[in-house]
Amino acid sequence: MSGRRITLAIASDLQNVPLIGQTIQRLCSLVPLSDIESHQIALCVVEAVNNAIVHAYSREAEHEVEVVFAQYSDRLIVQICDAGRTMDATRLAPQTASPLDFDPGCLERIPERGLGLAIIRNTMDEVTYTTSCGKNTLTLTRLLKPCQSTQERLKE
Repeated sequence: MSGRRITLAIASDLQNVPLIGQTIQRLCSLVPLSDIESHQIALCVVEAVNNAIVHAYSREAEHEVEVVFAQYSDRLIVQICDAGRTMDATRLAPQTASPLDFDPGCLERIPERGLGLAIIRNTMDEVTYTTSCGKNTLTLTRLLKPCQSTQERLKE
């Protein structure tokens, strides 16, 4: 499967995360995705990079977070890589109750944390996590619809 790919790297400082978000959104705009889909994917990547910085590196700023963006004819794959603490892989397992299922009218029940992985799982078609030789990789996959004309996409 032939594709196009670019690798981005930032220091593990939360101030650098908007650079990744803006770049991923721009890269997604080059793929047959709507503006909303591009924004959703960029949000997922930002959430994943934030998690790497906060949880894998405990907010220590002297580490590196790598983001690999790969576009294929039928899918978009984004990998977020770090060399920090590993994530409990069961956090990606399907849950009976999603933290996204809440009553927005009841302010005291709106979750303040822990929504990132739920957003990622609900937005992406496939989410996997691996650790090998000290490198943690969260892989986000979004399947692409067959190429449509601009007019057809605007109707959706």
